[in-house]
Amino acid sequence: MADNTETNSSTAAAAAAATSTTEKRSADKPTGESQKQRWVKYGANVAIASVVVILLAAALVYLAQKTGRRIDTTESRAYSLKPQTAAILKEAKGKTKLVSLYRQEVRSETGGMKKSPYAPVVSDLLDEYRRNGRNVEVEVIDPVQQNAKVEALISEVASKYGGEVQKYRQVIDAYPKTFDQIRQVASAEAEKVAKLPLDKLGEDDDSQYALLAIEEVRKVPPRLKDTEERVQRVLTDKPPDYKGAVEEIGDRMTGVSGNGKQVLDIFARSKANAKLPEPVRQYMASATPVWEQIRKLADELAGQTKNLGELKLDDLRTSLKAKDTILVVGENDMRVIPFEQVWRPDDRELRALAPGQEPKPRFAGEQQISTAILALNQQKKQKVVFVRNGGPPLAEPGTFPFGRRGGPFSQIAERLRQYNFEVLEKDLSGMWAMQAQMQQQQMPPAPEPSDEQIKDAIWVVLNIPAGQQNPMMPSPTMAPKVGEHLNRGGSALVLFDMQADAMTDALKPFGIEAHPGALAAHEIVTVSAGRQGEGLEEAQRYPIVFDIRNYGDHPITRPLQSLQSLLVPLVSITLAKDAPAGVKVTPILPFPENFKAWGETDFEALQTGEAVKFDAGRDVAGPIYGGAVAEKPGGARVVVLGSVRFAIDRVLNDVDPELYRSRGLVVSQYPANAELFANSLFWLAKQEPMLAISPAAMEVPRIQPISPGSLKAWRVGGLI
Repeated sequence: MADNTETNSSTAAAAAAATSTTEKRSADKPTGESQKQRWVKYGANVAIASVVVILLAAALVYLAQKTGRRIDTTESRAYSLKPQTAAILKEAKGKTKLVSLYRQEVRSETGGMKKSPYAPVVSDLLDEYRRNGRNVEVEVIDPVQQNAKVEALISEVASKYGGEVQKYRQVIDAYPKTFDQIRQVASAEAEKVAKLPLDKLGEDDDSQYALLAIEEVRKVPPRLKDTEERVQRVLTDKPPDYKGAVEEIGDRMTGVSGNGKQVLDIFARSKANAKLPEPVRQYMASATPVWEQIRKLADELAGQTKNLGELKLDDLRTSLKAKDTILVVGENDMRVIPFEQVWRPDDRELRALAPGQEPKPRFAGEQQISTAILALNQQKKQKVVFVRNGGPPLAEPGTFPFGRRGGPFSQIAERLRQYNFEVLEKDLSGMWAMQAQMQQQQMPPAPEPSDEQIKDAIWVVLNIPAGQQNPMMPSPTMAPKVGEHLNRGGSALVLFDMQADAMTDALKPFGIEAHPGALAAHEIVTVSAGRQGEGLEEAQRYPIVFDIRNYGDHPITRPLQSLQSLLVPLVSITLAKDAPAGVKVTPILPFPENFKAWGETDFEALQTGEAVKFDAGRDVAGPIYGGAVAEKPGGARVVVLGSVRFAIDRVLNDVDPELYRSRGLVVSQYPANAELFANSLFWLAKQEPMLAISPAAMEVPRIQPISPGSLKAWRVGGLI
């Protein structure tokens, strides 16, 4: 019984404990949330997440605009600086400042004002230079609306090139004293002249000349006053026209001295003329020392105005007056790029347009700015001389007012000038000067440089067959002089035409052999019906036409891969079996491996279009190439190309018809031609950083400025 009681008590206690635990757990269990509570909780989460996203997006947008970083995703890098520009900026050691002086508003066709379509494009380009050049500073100034910035720029240029300004200021500070001395002497003489019986002079020529000479002294003071007024007027320009002021002073003093010489000549032959009154003759004798003194003072001051050098401040003044220019300011020099060089209609487009169509200016800003930076960072100009074997110059520019057309290499020569090369021409035979004299030309040719002046130049050897320039007077070979130049450690680009001199003696020391009597030829290429009529695809049915897209493994040719070229005809180039010791020879312009190529000697068959095949007895066996590059220990370099015609104006001017039809782009159909020529010169000049594709070979439209409304829409849309 007692046991049962204890058992019941234990059971009751356990039940009570279990009940207490259950009640406690029920009390700890959370109750269900209301709809309002859920709205508040999840709404707060969404709001916080939205705020975080907006803040992050705003931060990203701010940082992107603050740093100005952009990613160019186009395959051609259309909105980025070109490889050659990148190389120039990398090599430029000195600091460069780019200043846009483009007006933000220009006059419209209706006479009102509109936003300039040019200024934003230039500003965008300058920003690319600032982002990519560690030593490049950029400033955009509207010369019409931002006078304070213009004044600051004037002060900066004047301070930077203060030595130049000081030379001109010294003349301007010195001229008043000389003018006063001449004026005092002339005024004293004018009083003496007033007392002479000039009315008694006769009407004959001698008497009238004497009258003019005597009265000349009266004209000196008013002329000096007129010059002073002009000088003060140009000095009030912004910036002061120091150059114009000095030129005005120099012109006046030269005039006074020249007139004084004429007066002295008349006095010398008239003072003994018995027809003249005695007082007049006596005055002439006494006035001779006076005019000699005036001439001495004038000559001394005129001499001070000469050879003062260029004045960068005057370049700035000219650019501000012209408006819409770009300044490229270096540490020691400055370049002004006018509007016409940046926005210019292409001659090739003018030929492609229909009658009545207006050409659209082509933007050439990058090409102009990059070459200006290159020029400012070079210590001196490298000379390049086009040497020929008689006949007229081949690289001279045309002279439009006189109707003289430029030479066939005028455009490639102009490109070299833009790259800061000094371009010369030389007839190594010396016969052209004699021929021009015999022909009695209306405009005699410009004097050519001496042999001494071209010793340190890079030679571009235009190896045209002897007698082609003048069949009646064939010239001797150029090989000895070219070989002498190379043996001295010089460099040369040798361009071969068919049937020209092989120049064996000049090229043998470099392990290169040219075969002007054998043109590179290939087996007939069968073009499928679907590809007929497609430029080079169609032209390859001719054995001497090659579609070369692989230019070889050399620094000159690596940047050109895949660019189209026209190299017709090509003289066969081979490498010597035993290259001279120490000479590094590299073949370039290899022919495609999908068909057999050799050097064909049957020119008659090639001209008539007959089928040709390799003749082991006459033809040059492969491997043959279109060119070769060689370098000797000690620096002598040579580039040999089997074509002299690939760089003539007519080939460079060919417009790519497909790009013009589809996109309206006026670009060269054969961009590799000019690039191969320019890269050869850069390598010969030992300017390896310049070995890249130029902006001219990658001409595409730059990114257009986005309107404020569109920019705002993109910002808001991006945040949303």
